[in-house]
Amino acid sequence: MQLNKLRVEPCLKSAQTCKIGKVFKDRRELLSLSESEVAAQLFINVNYIKGIEHGDYSIFPARVFAVQYFRKYAKFLKLKLDFFDIYNSQRNS
Repeated sequence: MQLNKLRVEPCLKSAQTCKIGKVFKDRRELLSLSESEVAAQLFINVNYIKGIEHGDYSIFPARVFAVQYFRKYAKFLKLKLDFFDIYNSQRNS
């Protein structure tokens, strides 16, 4: 009998990242842009746009990608937001 190994991924979504994601989504919608339009203009995978807007950074292969795409998207929308570093908060819990 073979036992399946349980793979536990860190949770890279929080109430704080969801709140920040809503700010991104609200601004994008205010500008009448779709997720795919933003992705095309920024040359970013549409799943990364969705991840930021849903506050779920598990889509990113590493922290550095999450930070850079977050900043690029924030700059595009003219948002002055700091990246909530859920990666470091997971280490401290």
